[in-house]
Amino acid sequence: MKKVSVLVVFSVVALVTGCYKEVSFDIKPYIEFKDLRKEIRLDQFSGSKKDSVILTIKFQDGDGDLGLNEEEKKTAVTNQDFNYIVRIFRQKKGVFQEVIPDVTYSGFFPRLKVDNKKGPIEGTLDYSFVYFQDFTPKKDSLKYQVTIKDRSGNLSNTIESKVIILNEF
Repeated sequence: MKKVSVLVVFSVVALVTGCYKEVSFDIKPYIEFKDLRKEIRLDQFSGSKKDSVILTIKFQDGDGDLGLNEEEKKTAVTNQDFNYIVRIFRQKKGVFQEVIPDVTYSGFFPRLKVDNKKGPIEGTLDYSFVYFQDFTPKKDSLKYQVTIKDRSGNLSNTIESKVIILNEF
């Protein structure tokens, strides 16, 4: 009886592992829009209201070279070589127009795979923006376009978020 149960266990393990196929993605990152949400907060220093906007994207990358460590980030900051590239569009008279801010909203995200082994990776990234209501037009409608870049310089596709309204209250 014991031999039969061991044989059954080995058969099941062989069947499960034999059917498993490793995931394969393109080495060029691929992203999808997942969510855009807003939280109204109070600034701890001034006490004024601010809209904290969180943009969530899904990503896939075939070789897992997404994100920068602190040393890589220092070089990228100097060169303004962002790995999270953001374009902002504001609605005016029913038409969305790109906003060119004084300070870029593009930025950096950390290494997503710390073991340095090449291989597929997928998951989600949250990226946040803060808008002080004192400096934001009432019922300001914005949307975002996002592209990410891997350490090899491959750019992902560009996604567009849904519209979010700031300074509603």
